[in-house]
Amino acid sequence: MSFLTRVNNNFQDYLLTEYESTQKTHLFYVFPIIKLLLTIWMIIVINYFVQSFIGYIIIAITFIISSFLLKINKKRYIKLVFSMGILLPLFISIPVLFSNEGLVVWSFNIFSMEFSITSIGIELSVNYLLRIFTNMTVLALFILSTPFNHIIHILHQFHFPSILISIITLTYRYFFLFFENLIKILRADDCRRFEKYPFKRRFSHLSTMFSMLLLRSFDHGSKIHYAMIARGYTGDLPDINYNPKVIHTFLYSLGIALLNVVIWIKFI
Repeated sequence: MSFLTRVNNNFQDYLLTEYESTQKTHLFYVFPIIKLLLTIWMIIVINYFVQSFIGYIIIAITFIISSFLLKINKKRYIKLVFSMGILLPLFISIPVLFSNEGLVVWSFNIFSMEFSITSIGIELSVNYLLRIFTNMTVLALFILSTPFNHIIHILHQFHFPSILISIITLTYRYFFLFFENLIKILRADDCRRFEKYPFKRRFSHLSTMFSMLLLRSFDHGSKIHYAMIARGYTGDLPDINYNPKVIHTFLYSLGIALLNVVIWIKFI
């Protein structure tokens, strides 16, 4: 699979995630502020109250099962959880294995330097990985079930400065413009280049493509800005109007409350 294909697939995958978050999940009808507060609360519970390996696993399994019940795309959910909750923290947790305390489980030498993996280091590393993995299962459920306009609605409700909300919204909007230009430039490069450049020439070629990407994105961004002004944009973006449902909010809150009761009885 070529680099262009991977970039295009990832971009289309993100667009599908944004679309499905507004179409398929029952969490779309939950009040966004309630959903955010309960997500933050679960992260606090995971990091400060639960200290058991079994507790982490049960919470993670609960939210993974919830993703199936709430009609969230399972492939994207598992991919997000494992990439951000396992692969990335794995590199960070490797130095924790070489703790100076505890029983030495395995030692080896690299360039006359001795390294020792201890039992406490393994315990701390596993605890860190499971904690991050459990946090990501909670965050992934929120991310994949909350459209971007609901997040902007939350910022409005918390009375964030309007200029900050405008910056975040326009940055998100230009994100799509940037990637569309990137895909077009990469596709044009694949069509016009018939040989692989030497290693040194690749740097100058990539710098040329990057400068073209910035100039084209800036030009298109200026046109979009003028079009927004022509349609009445004055610097403030209005909040959205949608109808969340009390029953969905109640059931979601009840499920989180029951999970917290189980955690409190079994693991605290």
